[in-house]
Amino acid sequence: MNPLRSAARTIVRYRVAFALIAVFLLVVSVYGIQKLRFESDLRTMLPENHPSIADYTALQNEFQSGDSTLIVVKVASIEPGGVYDIRDPKVIEAVYELEQRLRQREYVTDTVSIADVYMQVLGRLPKNEEEAKFVLDMLPPDERYSLVSRDYTTTIIAVTISREKKTETLVRVYRGIERDIESVKFPKNVEVIQTGNIGITYRILELLQSDLNKTMVISFILVIALLLYFYRSPVKAAIPLIPLIFGVTMTLGFMGLMGIPLDLATTTVGAMMIGMGIDYGIHVTNRYYEERKRGRSIEKAAEEAVAETGKALLGAALTTIGGFAAMYLSSLPMLHHLATALILGLSLAALNAVVITPAVIILEEDIMKRLKGHYVVPEVRSHSGVVGKAFHSLGETIRRKPATFLAAVFLITLFFGYGITQVTTEVRLEKFVPKGMPEIEALMDIRSDFGGQDELYVLLKANDVRNPAIVRGIYRFENQVKADSYYNGVFDSESIADVVHRQYGYIPSDEEKIKSALEKSQGVNLVSSDYSMTLIKFKGDFGGASMDDFRRIMRYFEEETARAQETEFPPGVKLSLTGDIYLNYVLDGLTKVEINRISTYGTAFVVLIVLLLFRKPKVSVAMITPMFLGALWTVGFMGWAGIPFTQSLAGVISMIVGLGVDYGMHLTHRFLEEMNEGNPRPIVTSVESVGPGILAGALTTAGGFLALLAGELPTIHDFGTTLAFGIFASMFAAYLVTPALLQVFYGRNTGGGRE
Repeated sequence: MNPLRSAARTIVRYRVAFALIAVFLLVVSVYGIQKLRFESDLRTMLPENHPSIADYTALQNEFQSGDSTLIVVKVASIEPGGVYDIRDPKVIEAVYELEQRLRQREYVTDTVSIADVYMQVLGRLPKNEEEAKFVLDMLPPDERYSLVSRDYTTTIIAVTISREKKTETLVRVYRGIERDIESVKFPKNVEVIQTGNIGITYRILELLQSDLNKTMVISFILVIALLLYFYRSPVKAAIPLIPLIFGVTMTLGFMGLMGIPLDLATTTVGAMMIGMGIDYGIHVTNRYYEERKRGRSIEKAAEEAVAETGKALLGAALTTIGGFAAMYLSSLPMLHHLATALILGLSLAALNAVVITPAVIILEEDIMKRLKGHYVVPEVRSHSGVVGKAFHSLGETIRRKPATFLAAVFLITLFFGYGITQVTTEVRLEKFVPKGMPEIEALMDIRSDFGGQDELYVLLKANDVRNPAIVRGIYRFENQVKADSYYNGVFDSESIADVVHRQYGYIPSDEEKIKSALEKSQGVNLVSSDYSMTLIKFKGDFGGASMDDFRRIMRYFEEETARAQETEFPPGVKLSLTGDIYLNYVLDGLTKVEINRISTYGTAFVVLIVLLLFRKPKVSVAMITPMFLGALWTVGFMGWAGIPFTQSLAGVISMIVGLGVDYGMHLTHRFLEEMNEGNPRPIVTSVESVGPGILAGALTTAGGFLALLAGELPTIHDFGTTLAFGIFASMFAAYLVTPALLQVFYGRNTGGGRE
């Protein structure tokens, strides 16, 4: 006996026992959900063994740097009775008070503000506005406008943070600073906003949590609405929904138990599993109703549904998992987490579909018999009415004119082929937060008013960085970079060479003089405790107006750093770029590599699985061609729509490949089944019987993905839009290509040849 049919018979016979096991796992999963954690740390997105991570760790450990928050203090209105100028003594006093509160925090290592200038020049805060203006006017313009905007409506407090790279610590730091801001009474008209790395990362973390809940709820609503339409009854709509609820709950619960975090990629798993998981339940339910309509008993119909649909489901699940498994080949931990979560979720969804659905569907039929006194043969909307007629007509048209459909597909492919040339990438952290949010608006104000406050570090390693030749090299390198500020966006810089030059007016050749000048700097900000490392800090607008600007600036620093190491420093001295902004650049390079690698291997895995399962070249071509087209059209759509590849979208092609092959597989499997049974028009039967199920599955899957548009994070929007388009592209490609190819390959042998 067929192993799959034997398994189907066992599942139907012992359906209650299987259902009880599933309920037990559901209870365990509810406990696991409570252990889920959110993650927004940039370092977790990069490979642990990457050189940039080692440099970044040194930056954190030795210099207590690399993390910062910017507090923007600005005159936001001109209401009577308030202040109109940031140089008002009441504003400066409030800034000073806030700065003192911040310095009492154990994680704050340094602060810089306009109040520091007055304390250094006057030894106190200004008593009136004239005095405040006089002191600022004494400063050189570059120094003055690094603290206040040119219209004197904005100033900033730069806060350097040292903290553990944990989500819990980030939340504690952000909220602690917010409490300090709220505890200081700023004058009327003044608004205070926390932004920078800490502020933006916290906002992303907050949005991740709200987006997870919001998108899951909306996804469920969309899926329920579609099920109600197709099944005409709330009770029957619940049949494929119940296994889905089991699958989604188990997925999130096991993620919590396995320690898989919710990040920019895995936050989408809930809505994605609702969309993808319902597909399996729909196919089993539709086949059951089809068998019942043919007159089979409830147990025989359930057995037939599990056995016959199980073949396609097994192939679909394996190919989808194969596509997702390619993400394990990525070096990005985020994609490993996403792959694990999706494979786990799909496996549970498929398992619940074939195990829970028979128990639920037979229970529903038994209850209806008791209520009405007889069994009611169900009528599904997707197999009747307008939908049923449309698919019958489609099948007949393809049977007669397959070449016409293939020609149409060729023209569509040319259109999206051009879009592929327009695709870009985006990894800058600030771009993951919606425009119009206070933190982003404040960051934009900083860039326009202060020339930018992005920080980039050059880490220098040597036996002793106090060597006069090294200090002179730093001085020359630093000034060369600042001389190119028109090109690289540098606004300011700081190094041990500046400390020495301020003390002597030049860089001495006497090492003892340098040691004396740097004595107070040991282990603080610029020099490590053993003098084996030092930092050159650059501040400016490095994010750029576009990714091309960002890459250009980072390439400049890479080239200039490499040049300086070769020409400005003694042998044995090593220079390397580091900091959050540079990690974004590294991530950008890795993302490009990962897109190609994951897409190639994902496609290869899926093709290999199809060939191993079916072992017929023509059948395999009919199945996998829609997969290729769906992926190609999706990338083209991204180019036309201006959707960039991000680190969370790096695996999207592999995902679409894994999902897209399912539709061609269901159509091909039904075609082979009908052809083997001697049906003279197998292409028409397969399209009109399987087509509605594919439509229902695609609509619910895409609905789950489109629910991601309700999230606030732009990267979540892009993820949902791209995957939803990929599903529809794969579905249409399957409708147009798979039946046409099958008709071309086998039509003459089935009595349904082309006319």
